[in-house]
Amino acid sequence: MEVRILSKHRPARLRLDGPRSLEVVASRDVLLVEGRAVPQPLRLEAGRWRVRGSGLDRRYEGSLSLEARAGELIPIATFALETYVAAVTASETEVDTPFEALRAQAITARSYALASGRRHEEAQACDLTHCQVLRGEGFARHLGRSRDAARSTEGVVLRLPDGSIALAPFHGSCGGHTAEPVAVFGAPDLSGAAAMPDRCPPSAWSAVVSRALVTAAATEALGGPVQAADLLLDRDSSGAVVRVVDRASGRAARGDAFFRALGARAGWDRIRSARFSLAFGGDRVLFEGQGHGHGVGLCQAGAALLARQGQTAEQLLAHYFPRALLWNPKDK
Repeated sequence: MEVRILSKHRPARLRLDGPRSLEVVASRDVLLVEGRAVPQPLRLEAGRWRVRGSGLDRRYEGSLSLEARAGELIPIATFALETYVAAVTASETEVDTPFEALRAQAITARSYALASGRRHEEAQACDLTHCQVLRGEGFARHLGRSRDAARSTEGVVLRLPDGSIALAPFHGSCGGHTAEPVAVFGAPDLSGAAAMPDRCPPSAWSAVVSRALVTAAATEALGGPVQAADLLLDRDSSGAVVRVVDRASGRAARGDAFFRALGARAGWDRIRSARFSLAFGGDRVLFEGQGHGHGVGLCQAGAALLARQGQTAEQLLAHYFPRALLWNPKDK
């Protein structure tokens, strides 16, 4: 599994320690190793690598390659699939997540990775939410449990009725009801998920942002000028905004596109989900919402709660992905 790492940090200089030790620097489009220009990409053997830079200290188990591009290092890590699944599971969940919820997360992450194809020019995936979060080796106890979860579900994936692997999404908290995948992401549904009532807590949130920010986000999502006050919000059965319409022009866009444009501008810690209402007051807009994330597929907060009540990973996945089936290659 090829993953672009340190995507958010865009480092220009890194110290690498593992099977060997070296300092790597991007000088415009020239890659320097210990001060000397080398051919690109620089390929480093598989092993346990410690990668350090300004404000960075990460550990990865895999092989590395690096290129210099416009003064920025582009590091790519190549992992064995199950190593990647364990690292994603540890990165995407809380330390106190019950083991059965970790197993469900591992199956979901494995399915998503295998169904996604190549999402970036330079690698199959990146280490951000856009693909799946990968922070390197995190808390030792949590990583150990995540490895156990990956090992106990090795090779198991969610499959759609046509036999293809489900593009199985997950999110932090649905706020009490998951969202319909077609309404959020558009057709066809490749996830196997469905809108389901859930025992997840409401996870209420609110945020005040400028009217100008909402206007800019709506203009991006709808592909043309729009006034924030002209927006109509259509919702699905979960309460998620699934369609945004400009009353003046008639242009429309998916609610997920509007949610992402808002989050990119205001911050994902402020606009936490697509389940929101908004109220205008002068040059400010009040958002009030529930949940965290797009609301489709596995709800991590809900899965943790259900696992504490005794549900297994298999039961959790049947709940969140009723249109998919578990497939274990060992059952062939």
